Amino acid sequence: MTHLHLVEEERVCYRPIGVVERGVPRRGGARRPSRYRATSIVRVYDEYADGLRGLEEYSHVIVIYHLHEVREVKLVIGGGGVEVGIFATRAPYRPNPLGVTVVELCRVEIPRLYVRGLDAWTGTPVLDLKPYTYWDVVRRPKIPSWLRARWLESKSREGYDVLTPWLGPPE
Repeated sequence: MTHLHLVEEERVCYRPIGVVERGVPRRGGARRPSRYRATSIVRVYDEYADGLRGLEEYSHVIVIYHLHEVREVKLVIGGGGVEVGIFATRAPYRPNPLGVTVVELCRVEIPRLYVRGLDAWTGTPVLDLKPYTYWDVVRRPKIPSWLRARWLESKSREGYDVLTPWLGPPE
């Protein structure tokens, strides 16, 4: 039995440290508001609230959460005339349904964080929070042309004034 085989059989369990108390609305008939304009609330459970001390000194936070309502895994994702593997996307249909989003930290009122940019629904379990620092910044990442096209479409839909402080190249 190889080490790789042992890792494949190992079970990993995480305990949520909190929950999204107010997240983005679910898709429905009406157009949902931009996650970059809406303020979401992440509530950290009391037993972990002391871990928030000092977080208010950061402008942005990385939120790691469990995509608890994803019920299927898709290893290949199609859309917009392109088929790529799940690991080449940010789609939720993953073998381990984890969501990761960098959010703007508006304020901290322990045990709650008020943030903008969170792409998670109300009731989503939060697994971890990490401050966004200089070590997390990548200047001009290389991306495929199909994603650049989606970025440009998103920029026109959301409004570049909303996305400028957040994302992507100028043009």
